Amino acid sequence: MNPIYFNIEIKPDILVSLNKSAEEFSKEIKLWAAISLYQFNKISLAKAASFAGYHRYDFENILADLNIPISNLGIDDIKNDLKIIESL
Repeated sequence: MNPIYFNIEIKPDILVSLNKSAEEFSKEIKLWAAISLYQFNKISLAKAASFAGYHRYDFENILADLNIPISNLGIDDIKNDLKIIESL
């Protein structure tokens, strides 16, 4: 599948204030978009990592540094899993 490209207008003063090149800023925007999409349950962890251009393990570390959970399991899910494991 061919990639789709988006053009986003960024004024040069933004890059200057962030002390980033256009390429660095583009990579950072992709990372933050991937984090946001994952955090709001729009895409999976694996898809978010791929979208951001990171290996899943590295992306998980970034999420951990930001205190963003890498699992969406709730306490009830964990309790149910424990019951299944205990019954084996």
